[in-house]
Amino acid sequence: VQYSASGHGGPQPPVARVSIPNHTRISPLKPRIPHTSNFSHLREIMPAAVALSPQVSTASRIKQGSLTNADVLAEQMAWPTYQAAGIISKEQLEMIYAIDKKPLSVQIACIEKKGVAYVKLITTLLEGISKEEVALYFLALLDELSSAKPSLLMYFHAAIYESKGECDPVVPLVKLLTRPSLYILEKATILVAKVLSSTGYIPIAPDANAEDVLSQHMAEFSDSLMITIKSINPSEGIEAPKVVYALAGLQQLVFAAPGRAAILSKDGLPSLVGLMGGGSYTSHSAVQLLYQVTFCLWSLSYSDDAALAMVTSKLGLVAKLIDVVKSVQKEKVVRVALATLKNLLGVASASADMVGAGMVKVLELLQQRKWADEDIVADIEVLSSALEVDLQGMSSWEVYAKEIASGKLEWTPSHKSDNFWNHNFRNFEAREYEVAKKLIDLIGQETSDNLTLAIACHDIAELVKIHPEGRRFMAQFGAKKPTMALLKHHDPEVQKYALTAVQRLMVINWEFMSKGS
Repeated sequence: VQYSASGHGGPQPPVARVSIPNHTRISPLKPRIPHTSNFSHLREIMPAAVALSPQVSTASRIKQGSLTNADVLAEQMAWPTYQAAGIISKEQLEMIYAIDKKPLSVQIACIEKKGVAYVKLITTLLEGISKEEVALYFLALLDELSSAKPSLLMYFHAAIYESKGECDPVVPLVKLLTRPSLYILEKATILVAKVLSSTGYIPIAPDANAEDVLSQHMAEFSDSLMITIKSINPSEGIEAPKVVYALAGLQQLVFAAPGRAAILSKDGLPSLVGLMGGGSYTSHSAVQLLYQVTFCLWSLSYSDDAALAMVTSKLGLVAKLIDVVKSVQKEKVVRVALATLKNLLGVASASADMVGAGMVKVLELLQQRKWADEDIVADIEVLSSALEVDLQGMSSWEVYAKEIASGKLEWTPSHKSDNFWNHNFRNFEAREYEVAKKLIDLIGQETSDNLTLAIACHDIAELVKIHPEGRRFMAQFGAKKPTMALLKHHDPEVQKYALTAVQRLMVINWEFMSKGS
């Protein structure tokens, strides 16, 4: 088996410490994702040296979520019976004994000598034996081996290419995803994602059949992950094990370029961005969901196509990421959100969008906090320096327009500056009154927060007041109905500014109204 030295084709790093292959946007971020062999954030794990207690069955431990790889690998397996049944040969039995209950270094050395042969042996046993103990054993073994040395998974690719697609070791792993055992579901999901996201194997000769086999698996697996992820309610966080494992599998899959491309083709970006809203982020489950989703977006941002889609689509991702950085206290969430924003610097209008969404002010506040993670401090400095340059090159109108486009408004100086309105009211006519229409959209959206509603009403009132045709075209664009609806809003500030907007939409002679009042 050959491996490329570096770049997107290189072996993937251990899951416990993720690093993205060389790319035009390099981040020093060192994500701290849960080790795939235990999911420590979900359950308390026994020490690795503790074997199965004779009073507690394997099935009970699986049900309780306390079964570990060490527990599984400590079990005695009836390997000779499988040779006696003709499922494996004598040579294959000797191969099993060469690694069973042996130190990890010995196991790795054996597989490096006979990698494809071991993959075929595991495939034979998983296909020929339906006993749960066999599936548990090999999933635990492969999880340990792939965590210690991810490049070993390239032998799965080698087996497919060397057989021209006839030997498909991914099939029995995918079949395990239908098993009811939570341990098997967890390990199989992660393992399939690891195998498919491995990119370091270089075949001696290209083979269309082998490429089709891997492409088909990637398409079907990514599709199944997204179906599960699309079923998540962000306000409920993540509780169901199937959802937890699907997100963990997605995190693994998007480590590499093929996985990123597959998720992007499955329209995964809107689904992930949709999970960033709707929750209060106060419960552990909701914060964990936000972290895993943002982690996936960070990984996707290393794809040029995905990064461009993040910025140019109407998903409002930049504003959502800034909102996360501003409102969430958990450092690991802030870290991946900042790293994603840093990767988007220079992509299309991302930098200007960040300025418009108030990122400069947010960064100033973040600089005042004490951070335990040095990556956060470094990313804050990079973003601050880059956005300061962009801010100096933007006019007050450009900053204002970007803020309106972001969908998240704050009392930045422009809103209450007479000078701004006197000099820029004609700019509202540009691009078929795009900014004016966006203001109306904001007051009509249920997702707009109270502050955004209040400021949007204020700006509508100012525009109607200062622009000679403001009342006419704002009424023509439908501003009256949503503005009047906000007169019954529960927030007093929203009511106050909505009332001013309604008055100015209904009355023409401002001077007369002022004297009358």
